[in-house]
Amino acid sequence: MGSKKGQAAMEYLMTYGWALVALVVVIAALMATGAFNPSYLIAEECTLQPDLSCGGHLLYLDGGQTILKFEVNNGLGYDIELVGVAITTADGEVYDTYASLDPAGIDIAQGTSKVVEMELSSLKAIKGEIQRMKLSLVYRSCAPEVIGSGSCSSGPEHTVSGRIVARVEEKT
Repeated sequence: MGSKKGQAAMEYLMTYGWALVALVVVIAALMATGAFNPSYLIAEECTLQPDLSCGGHLLYLDGGQTILKFEVNNGLGYDIELVGVAITTADGEVYDTYASLDPAGIDIAQGTSKVVEMELSSLKAIKGEIQRMKLSLVYRSCAPEVIGSGSCSSGPEHTVSGRIVARVEEKT
């Protein structure tokens, strides 16, 4: 009778042993595909404020240069003039396009969007890595109740801040 108890115990261990082996194989397959890679779980984003939002964004390598492109959507209810953009990277480097924008600024009509492209000259990015940046936009309001009968360039300047989290890609 003692041998029957031993056989039942061995069958029990073998059944659960094969289930554990199958579980280890599944976990190994998931790890091989990169499903547990922390950078895979980080969501890319471009955020500003609700009425002056950041649309699609792209951070890519073009030769030896790193280029950032993003879209500014004007939902403020009035036209604006974009007069400056500043990007601050995680290492504290500041890229400021205040002077390189057209002297008259970039007009963005209410309900439309414009693409801003910046060269981040000294950012040494590697394809596939995640870059976190702070974004700052300076704009002038073209609302008639603010500027009266003058031009947008006579309006007060406003600053909006946000952030960009992007994965570095190669130019296609």
